[in-house]
Amino acid sequence: MADMDIKQVVTTLKNDFSDGHQIVFWYDDDGGFKDSISELTTALADVAIVIELMSGHQLETKLRLLNADQSEKFLVYSPQPQPPIEENHLRDMVLYSVTFKADAQEILRQELGLPTNLHRFLKDHKTFFANKVRRARFAKFDIDSYHSQPAVAIMATITRLDQPLVDFFGVLKAILKADLVNNKYLNEFKKYGVLSEFWDKVHQQFNFESDPNETQVLDLSTALYVTMAFRQMDLKVPAKVQQWNLDRKIANVQTFMQQFSASEKVDNQDSFAQVAAAVWQVIDQKQLFRQLEIDDIARADVFKQFDKRILLWIQTQLKLDISDVTVNGVEIDQLTKQRETTHYGQTPYFNHLYQMMCNAWWLKKMVGTSPADNMSSLINDYLEAGYLVDTDYRHFVYEYQQAGFPEDFQPVKNLVEAWYVDYLSTYAVTWNRNFNYQELAPKVLQRNFYKQYVGMENNRIVVIISDSLRFEVAKELQNQFSLDDQINELNMHYLVTGLPSVTYMGMSALLPHRQLALQTNTRRVAVDGMEADNVKKRQLILQQANPRSVAYRFKELKSKTRDELRTAFAGQDVIYIYHNQIDTTAENQGTEDETFAAANEAINELRGFVNRLRSASIAHLYITADHGYLYRDEKLKAVDKIELPTDDADWKAPRYLITKREVKEPGINRQSLATVLNNEDERYVYYPTTANVFRANGGDNYVHGGSSLQEMLVPLLEIRTSSDKSNAQMAELQLVNTKRRITSLEVPLSIMQPEPISATVVPTSYKLYFVDDQDHQISGQLVVNANSEKKAIGERIQTVRSTLIDQVYNRNSVYYLVIENLTDHSISKLQYTMDLVNPDDI
Repeated sequence: MADMDIKQVVTTLKNDFSDGHQIVFWYDDDGGFKDSISELTTALADVAIVIELMSGHQLETKLRLLNADQSEKFLVYSPQPQPPIEENHLRDMVLYSVTFKADAQEILRQELGLPTNLHRFLKDHKTFFANKVRRARFAKFDIDSYHSQPAVAIMATITRLDQPLVDFFGVLKAILKADLVNNKYLNEFKKYGVLSEFWDKVHQQFNFESDPNETQVLDLSTALYVTMAFRQMDLKVPAKVQQWNLDRKIANVQTFMQQFSASEKVDNQDSFAQVAAAVWQVIDQKQLFRQLEIDDIARADVFKQFDKRILLWIQTQLKLDISDVTVNGVEIDQLTKQRETTHYGQTPYFNHLYQMMCNAWWLKKMVGTSPADNMSSLINDYLEAGYLVDTDYRHFVYEYQQAGFPEDFQPVKNLVEAWYVDYLSTYAVTWNRNFNYQELAPKVLQRNFYKQYVGMENNRIVVIISDSLRFEVAKELQNQFSLDDQINELNMHYLVTGLPSVTYMGMSALLPHRQLALQTNTRRVAVDGMEADNVKKRQLILQQANPRSVAYRFKELKSKTRDELRTAFAGQDVIYIYHNQIDTTAENQGTEDETFAAANEAINELRGFVNRLRSASIAHLYITADHGYLYRDEKLKAVDKIELPTDDADWKAPRYLITKREVKEPGINRQSLATVLNNEDERYVYYPTTANVFRANGGDNYVHGGSSLQEMLVPLLEIRTSSDKSNAQMAELQLVNTKRRITSLEVPLSIMQPEPISATVVPTSYKLYFVDDQDHQISGQLVVNANSEKKAIGERIQTVRSTLIDQVYNRNSVYYLVIENLTDHSISKLQYTMDLVNPDDI
């Protein structure tokens, strides 16, 4: 045991030998130093020979000593008490030699720096302290955190509490995470004599009456979860389960459960949820929550079944034609945002489902609008807000896919599909009834892009053409750029593609040209007689207009450093970069259903790449697309496909037909290629007037080439960047409360976000909790998000409540509210005084 202070023992023994003694006997009654013999032997190697006297080896040891040279010195160590005279064959040698005595507990007490009144504690638990590994772990704890309850330090050692302060709640969390029935830690508590102290502590903290049976940890867990659930709902625990009612210590229940929940959010294995699942098995047959209103359920978060019920309830509401549905005074979209911050709402599965339902709710509120009945208004309405229907649908489908296509929510999926198909068809019919190329301003025609935006530019300009970057996707990208203070100017324009709205048309139209011609034999668009079906050919066309031009594929540049980008662009006035994330995924039938995931990836790639271009001194750039697309996640039915006979000379795809023939079929419209390309082509482009398709080779879900706002209205995002260093700072939190005196275990905190989120104020999350003057946590943990964009300061104030542990507090001590930034983990502390009434004061 005493290897903790073996130097002290060695020093004493060396003194004995230096006094001229040849033999020193050491009878260590409880064997406390047995595992230190090897260290002792090494330490005394130049002084004496260490002999370990084992039972039955007395005569052998005596002969060894009698035959020793007088210059030799010996330490005879026995890990047992000295035997009676009649059994002690070394008695005569002991009488004329020196006997050494060491108090292992006293040495250990001094080494650990424990007060003298804990000598008895060490002796009572000598079995525990007999192991040097356990002693080392015990020694890491701060004495001030356990000197009044040393048994808890043993519990902390056994449960391997990884912190300097002994914390009973930390011990209890380890217990619950280990096993609820046959708990290995409780078995060790029993082995080392602290089990009764553990249950006494549980009773003290929670008023839980322990029942000495193998399921008592499960009973305790059940009581904690049930009490917390009803507390969150502000309801009384039902009489039929009063054995699980810990309301008398509700502050400690709340604090522990908040700490337990918070500690599991970063773990790969969510022990909080695993314990909750076991508790649910116990209580489910009692039907405690089945008759409660949704308003009650929505206030609690300890069981994932609550989240499942809330989501199914939302699904039901979406089926109903009611516009003012609220839960606890908030609409469904706000409810889903609230639930995303709860324990289960932050897990990937439920987070995807809540975001899915939020987008379904927004979609429902928008799809009922009627389209304007003229082309100009249709375009304006789509640019201002109409595009959000496509965004909400995209996000809904993406979250549904990420959640694993949950069967329980197939009804809302069917509902959303029906809404969206109806929306597409209604707007497509109206668009095609009003669409007229002659009424479009020259500046918005895609074929005039170079002349209108690039050719007139005197400074270097970069054009990024992202294949199939739909307008609504670019708007999301624009919103993200708007929060970047290194972007000085951000303007969203738009272009109208030609027909068919496909890559070979759009890529050619975006190049400088005098004439565009759709070639029959190659089925490609020639630019002033030159082919333009790859990047090298497009670069040659660019250089015809400006020799200081260059074209790259995005994948050639995406891994280049800032200096390499500068080298690549050196001496160039016009730089075209071709990005292909969405179309390359969507055109492949094997990955067609990943179209919306590819859209998210495109946003991320483009945002990151623009930041790198800025660092490479690119100050002005455009992001645009060759065409948009239609995507419906539900497989097209036969009724959605138009049967259209064709000739060998015809060119047909799912969303268009190019032919000289006169085609008269219901649900079909046409445009002259001469009008589209501004030439003398005699052919026509035919297309469905709805969101339907022609029966032709191609995708079932992802289609383009036809006439719709989603296919033809493409973004033109203009960006001007700054080379200045970013001044963006993380959003702050400030405490509004002026009173820093705590008078109740439940402490209300009014928190203000001083500045709204903007290009210079970045959303930030904070963790709030109280600690004592020893930095020991005395409350649960609250996560507060500083992410409000509201302009009015009153709308950026939120009130939260922190619950303190129910214990005796010293009015003369100082306590602190800790505000921890979860991004950089910086900490600020606000001082509080405690003015609680203690039971001892009454």
